[in-house]
Amino acid sequence: MKLNMKNMVTLALSVTFSLAANAEGVQVEKSQAEIVLQAAIDNFTKLVPIPIVAIEESPLPNMVQVVTEKGVFYATKDGKYIVAGNVHEAKEGLPNLTKARLAKENGKKITELKDSFITYKAENETSEIVVFYDTSCPYCTKFHNEVEDFNQAGVTVHYAAWPRQGVYNQQNKTQYTGAYYKLENVWCAENPKAALDAAAHRANVPRSTCENTIPEQFALGLSLGVTGTPAVFSIDGQLVQRGYAPVDDLIKNLRGVK
Repeated sequence: MKLNMKNMVTLALSVTFSLAANAEGVQVEKSQAEIVLQAAIDNFTKLVPIPIVAIEESPLPNMVQVVTEKGVFYATKDGKYIVAGNVHEAKEGLPNLTKARLAKENGKKITELKDSFITYKAENETSEIVVFYDTSCPYCTKFHNEVEDFNQAGVTVHYAAWPRQGVYNQQNKTQYTGAYYKLENVWCAENPKAALDAAAHRANVPRSTCENTIPEQFALGLSLGVTGTPAVFSIDGQLVQRGYAPVDDLIKNLRGVK
């Protein structure tokens, strides 16, 4: 959910400023805080023109955590300084707090579109992955040839459509790309799994059309930082692998992000 400026101010105030003990003090302090925070938000959105998802309490003292559609930033409460980078907690393993918060947001996005994915479910499921897939991608085909091995290892595979040419033709934004149409043939088929299997073996897939979420799936990939296929994520939105990797290596990587 995108927040308007008024809601952002209200939310940020609720998590970043403590209230004074008496009612009169509360009113004065809140009024000053609103002015400062409004200026901070105006400055942030001017310098970083990215839609803000949430403004939250930060693990860093005297700073707020700004969750955007392109990542997590940290800002001083007066808006004078913006920090981009990972925050690690100083304890064993150095947990990456920024990565964990970003994964939480990514997981929400994946959940919203999960029903639109083409799923190969493991009988004895222990984990799930989301694979951004293009029918014209040779390494996607190589990955799909091993999907049964993933299932036997307890890994459910969800395919998300990601046309490498993009959704719309660059010269004519009212026309779809060839990659989009090929994926539409699969996603709109009477039996999408059978159509995907056929496409992976370079068999002809009959033309099909329907209302679909391929543009939204493509946008999801962009928001997760996908630049090519296959791109593999855990179901909670953490990057597992860019490009193809053998089954054993990918499963090892998957265990590493848990």
